[in-house]
Amino acid sequence: MTEKKAEAALKDLAISIIAIIIAIILAVLALGLANWAAARFGINDDIPRGAALIAVAIIIGPTIAAFATKKYWKD
Repeated sequence: MTEKKAEAALKDLAISIIAIIIAIILAVLALGLANWAAARFGINDDIPRGAALIAVAIIIGPTIAAFATKKYWKD
């Protein structure tokens, strides 16, 4: 019985690690896209550009947490 629990726990851990890696890659791509969009729309000053990137990070953070912790996954 404990072997099955150990296998299930190991499987959940592996899926979580893979999900975290994928989420980090997507977050980096999203921030790169936001940085490109800021340059494209002429946001060149430091404070507005920083505010735009922080706004994107505020959206990306909970998305990564939900994805990595399987909050919205269906069994």
